[in-house]
Amino acid sequence: MSAAAATSAAAPARGRPQLAPLFLVALASVGYEIALTRWFAIVSWSEYGYWVISITMVGIAASGVVLNLAKDWLLATPARAPRVLASMPPLLVVALAGGTLAVAAIDFNPLALQNHATMAAQLAKIAAYYAALFPFFFLGGSFIGLYFIAYDAHISRIYAADLVGAGAAGVVVVALMYFVHPFDLPLALLPVLLAAGWLLLERTAARAALVALTLAAAAAVWAFAHADYNEYKAIAAPLRVADNKAVQSLRSPRGIYEVLDNFTERLDIDLSNNAAMLGGAEPIATLGLYADGNRLASLPKQPPSGQRLAYLDAALDSLPYRLLQGPAQGQPPSVLLVGSRGGFRLDEAAQMGAGGVVALEPEPVLHDLVRRYRADLAEDGRLLPSAPSAYLQAIRAGRPGGATFDLIDIALDYQGSSDIAKYSFTVEGLAAYHAALSPRGLLSVPVPIREFTVYAVKLVLTAREALREAGIADPARHIVVYRSAWNARVLIAKQPFDAATLDAVRRFCDERSFDTPWLPGPPRPGATIWNDLPPVSFETVASTGGAGTGAGAGDRRQDALADEIRAYVFPGQRPRPATVDLSPATTDRPYFHSVLHLGALAPILERIDLVPREEIGALVSLAVLAQSVLIALAVLSLPLFRRRTMGVHRGIVGKSIAYFAGIGLGFLFIEIYLIEKATFFLNDRTLGFSLTLAAMLIFSGIGSWASGRYTASTEDTRRGLRGACIVVLTWCALAWAFADVALPAGIALPLPVRIALVLLAVAPVGIALGFPFACGMSALRTHPHFVPWAWSLNGAFSVVASPLAQLLAMGFGNRVLVASALALYALVWMRLPVAQPAARGRALAGA
Repeated sequence: MSAAAATSAAAPARGRPQLAPLFLVALASVGYEIALTRWFAIVSWSEYGYWVISITMVGIAASGVVLNLAKDWLLATPARAPRVLASMPPLLVVALAGGTLAVAAIDFNPLALQNHATMAAQLAKIAAYYAALFPFFFLGGSFIGLYFIAYDAHISRIYAADLVGAGAAGVVVVALMYFVHPFDLPLALLPVLLAAGWLLLERTAARAALVALTLAAAAAVWAFAHADYNEYKAIAAPLRVADNKAVQSLRSPRGIYEVLDNFTERLDIDLSNNAAMLGGAEPIATLGLYADGNRLASLPKQPPSGQRLAYLDAALDSLPYRLLQGPAQGQPPSVLLVGSRGGFRLDEAAQMGAGGVVALEPEPVLHDLVRRYRADLAEDGRLLPSAPSAYLQAIRAGRPGGATFDLIDIALDYQGSSDIAKYSFTVEGLAAYHAALSPRGLLSVPVPIREFTVYAVKLVLTAREALREAGIADPARHIVVYRSAWNARVLIAKQPFDAATLDAVRRFCDERSFDTPWLPGPPRPGATIWNDLPPVSFETVASTGGAGTGAGAGDRRQDALADEIRAYVFPGQRPRPATVDLSPATTDRPYFHSVLHLGALAPILERIDLVPREEIGALVSLAVLAQSVLIALAVLSLPLFRRRTMGVHRGIVGKSIAYFAGIGLGFLFIEIYLIEKATFFLNDRTLGFSLTLAAMLIFSGIGSWASGRYTASTEDTRRGLRGACIVVLTWCALAWAFADVALPAGIALPLPVRIALVLLAVAPVGIALGFPFACGMSALRTHPHFVPWAWSLNGAFSVVASPLAQLLAMGFGNRVLVASALALYALVWMRLPVAQPAARGRALAGA
């Protein structure tokens, strides 16, 4: 049979398609993706959720390839495609239940993945995840793709239903998380698939069988899909100690929160190892708060008794309070606490001589729990739920001279309390804190050093750039770094540190066996190093005492942090290591825990056991990207195997690749850019993600529906595409130029106003983004064999887009995403897959 005959024989289904089943399957598919991401965050780490997204898109890409190969058979008669569609919801029910059961049974350990001896077994388990989850997402992609080829006269409406269903999943599933445990979310999605199948099946017996199948699947998941925290999670050991009590459990889209009471729970505070300074004091017994199995904070077991907290004399973070005490300092210092350490920090600040104290706890669940367990803080208004950036912006707007604090003290556990905490550790964040200091003010910023000293070096570099931004010519005189064996504190002063203050710092540290990696001025010869800190890097791994490091012999103690600050910051004349990127964090590139230089991958992989958990996300993204490129290449090669129906249309092949690859990349780039900016603007990662995802997809669905008015002819399609691309290009240019200026200015507005502004920003670009895919698929109706391939192309490059966007944002900042999207949609505008009349005539003659 010739290509032309094959094309004419493949008759699309008659009539208008049922859009409700498509909406429901799209909702279930994206809902399951979100549910699995939360599943991985609880049993493993959230970084491994990238693989879920990858499996989703792999299924969609593969479905397009299979539909392309099976298109003639599927459309051989008008009734076949509807029958195949009706058979898919039952298969999706089985695939969802089977995938959930398999995922629950796989005992994956990411720590073992970082050990060369045990890595192979864990890679096999990752492959098992793919095998378990691929069928569901393949079937979901096939269901949606079959709609496109069976009802190609209604592509704009089909794509609209698909997008709106996906957007609805972001709302429905996030709302369910307040009531349903993430492990049970797959059960909540089974009725959605049941409804889709019910609408497509016409016979009563078939519907009854589907109901029975769904009930059996739900029973199997309920009975056998049992998951729990893995043994390496912080919560695992406390759950197993004798007499442990689960005081409270909360469900939220932000996580599963557990409050535990057992003898291991103590206030996590960095104390001197000098027994004389401790004076027999012990850390306070507390409740432990965990989020998704990770320890978040301590909570008080009882209201404060008013007794003296003896451990404070030996606490690392008490130094700035001591520097602000004494007759020469005048009034008691006014203090802004960023993070309350479960409310304990307010009592500590008061005992250390603070005057007025305000504490910020922007993580909503943590804030509410602290108020519950500390009723006195709920009454006196000292604990606020504001994000630091919004709070400082509000008081600057309310007081023409600006509010000032003598001390801004960031809690050690603040950085891990929520995603938005990362903005405090950027150049702009530190500059805002510095601007809010009084003339004698100090900013105290913590950083852990137990795994990587380079995080402390990066923080000092970030502080240096923040001071330069404030117009300070010699930042080195405004910075002090001191440390214990586990954590460092960076003090940033409004005025240069004078000799008397530096002497006070030395006395404080010597009395408590703390070290001073950086003090302004020349280093003291023969200074004692109290806490050995040997250098650790991917190039050289040193053991305690300096053996094998070249730094000295015998049992000589080292201070790697002091050496690295002098090497890379003050004066910073030594070339930086090839394996790490110490570029200061910024609001546009706020990834403080992102220091791996992936251009030097070989030594990193050789010593993967040294990679901290915070850096795993970059390696996962890189692995997913490599896999995604292979998948995209496989999809791109499809015309080589279908030369009779596709290969003769070389012009369409080239245009389709550029067009649908550009859409797959560009759409995701804009979406990920918007999620990050909305997170910053709304001061809430969960709200920023769910609002942006739902708004983007729903507005794009509206745009796709509206694009149906421009599919009557090729010229109409070009006109609709041109208008949409002009909107996207204009929006991208404006976002690149003005977003980073406008967002901080409005960050203190009331939350409903900010939500409305986010929706207002998303609406025009979202509607415009709904046009290109629908226009391109409509243009391919004259070349029907390209329709499933185009669906596959879009899915394949969406696979590439997600990890690529993450890596680009971590390496270059989020603005590069919107700039790249601008270039991609300019390409889309020029490459609508429509053959020129002469070329079309030659192709048909050759067929």
